[in-house]
Amino acid sequence: MIRLATPIILVIVAFGLFFGYIDPTYKQIRELRAKEKTYDEALNQSRELQKVRDSLLSRYNTFSKQDLDRLKKLLPDHVDNVRLILDIDSIASKYNMRTRNVTISKASSEDANVIGSNQSEVDSVVLSFSVTATYDNFIKFIKDLESSLRIVDLVGLSFSATEGEAFNFNISIKTYWLK
Repeated sequence: MIRLATPIILVIVAFGLFFGYIDPTYKQIRELRAKEKTYDEALNQSRELQKVRDSLLSRYNTFSKQDLDRLKKLLPDHVDNVRLILDIDSIASKYNMRTRNVTISKASSEDANVIGSNQSEVDSVVLSFSVTATYDNFIKFIKDLESSLRIVDLVGLSFSATEGEAFNFNISIKTYWLK
């Protein structure tokens, strides 16, 4: 009888051991291996991102200070109305022109949605001003404004005649900055 009971007991103990300890432990090991795999993938991605960051940082460090300053002037990270007005006034003064009636307003929301949504990283402001100049000097002024480092779009222009060769020009420009 013991000969018959021993194998049955051993089989029952083996099933109990398998379903009570080995199978749950094996499932935990599989879950841990899956987590390990996702962590390894995340670690590899972070290493790739570090390589990209290091590459971009080394490229950034190759730019001269002068080039970085020019880039900041081209597309500043904040709106500097005073600097913008001074830049335009210095361009105008080269042609014996004086800026007058300067007003600054935020670009309309309709303009912001023309190209994309409001989620843009770039914002704009409209600067309106008046100058009095001859036609030739005004054309030179506009060309200098066009070739200045600051990105500006001419969004409005009107003029009226005065006595002599001079004209009154009312100009509206839009300029941009990073948010």
